[in-house]
Amino acid sequence: MQFVLFTLSSLFFLLFLTPSLFSDASKTENRNSESKLEQILPGSTDKTSPWGDGPERFQEIEILDLVDESSSQKRWKDANREYSLAIESFDVVSKSIEKKREESKKEIFYEDRYEWQKKTRWETKEKDFQRQLAEARNQAIARLIKGMSYLDKIENPKVKESAPYLDLKAGLYREYIKHQDAFKNYMQSSDFLERYIGLSEKHEKEAEPHRLLALAYEKLETNAWKGKNTSIAEEWKEAKKKHLLRFAELHYGRDSKEFTAIEEKVAKDI
Repeated sequence: MQFVLFTLSSLFFLLFLTPSLFSDASKTENRNSESKLEQILPGSTDKTSPWGDGPERFQEIEILDLVDESSSQKRWKDANREYSLAIESFDVVSKSIEKKREESKKEIFYEDRYEWQKKTRWETKEKDFQRQLAEARNQAIARLIKGMSYLDKIENPKVKESAPYLDLKAGLYREYIKHQDAFKNYMQSSDFLERYIGLSEKHEKEAEPHRLLALAYEKLETNAWKGKNTSIAEEWKEAKKKHLLRFAELHYGRDSKEFTAIEEKVAKDI
């Protein structure tokens, strides 16, 4: 299935309430805003998996000792360079923004006498932070796509089946998916998640991509129902249930109570 890229902007807001009310209101709001799957699935990535916070890095190595494939070697190195630059450039911007955000919390503007003035000033700064972050994401995405294109030019079957080739391609996909998820481009992320698990049996047996696929298909299903596109909504609902069950099987085990509970929810057409 081919998907188109949607451009969405991230929104950020603050509620100025007393500490006790803020805590209760936040919990209520979070519960109400969570989707059905978000309420039953783990909310964070397993840090020990390749999907943890720290991107996997690849050294400049000879990808194959058994064949003399200099052009493939060069393309692999070019792809790895773009992958590394995508990670490093985004990391620099992300850390810089976080530092500025923390510094701005300490700033005092005595001319801001009312809460709405403080809120407006903070929202203006936050919009600028989000704009910078979005620009950095787009630049990283462009580099990741360039890296993928280098790998796609490799034609030698032995190279394409090698661990260095598959590991780098998986790394490019993972980082691309993370950025598309951050943009809420669920059609793009689901497309590449399907490609990711299709790379090898090892990648298909990772639980995290199935969790992300279930969540992405739930979002797409919801949008399809809203648009009264029944056939597409049903298609995405079935895909959602398929990957939800696969995640539960891989993450909890088929004999676990968690798998049984999720299986029952799927049977009730969650």
